[in-house]
Amino acid sequence: MTRTTTGGPVLRWAAVLLAGALLLMGLVWLTPGEDDRFADSAPQMEAVARTLGKDEVLKRQTIGVLTFDAVYWDGDAVVFSLSDSHRAYIWSPDRRPGDSLPLWGPWYTFWSDPH
Repeated sequence: MTRTTTGGPVLRWAAVLLAGALLLMGLVWLTPGEDDRFADSAPQMEAVARTLGKDEVLKRQTIGVLTFDAVYWDGDAVVFSLSDSHRAYIWSPDRRPGDSLPLWGPWYTFWSDPH
């Protein structure tokens, strides 16, 4: 009597591919998003904002886990311009800057449209 199997090596390869796809999806899902990176970086960003001179511009800075093209004062707010993005975080403890969306406390976000 001969025993037959259906799928054998093909079934094993399918299981390996499925496991790999699930592992990859899990890694992508667990990767922190920008909001998480902002929350982790906000204390260091605030420390920079409090010590930044009014005429000082910091170019290409990594603060916490975020990298910014520039950090500078704009009126009474400190702007943290994100690299490779049209988004900026704004620190303004006194008032809400125009055209910004509140995040929490003295933090706001701003999207610029380059077109």
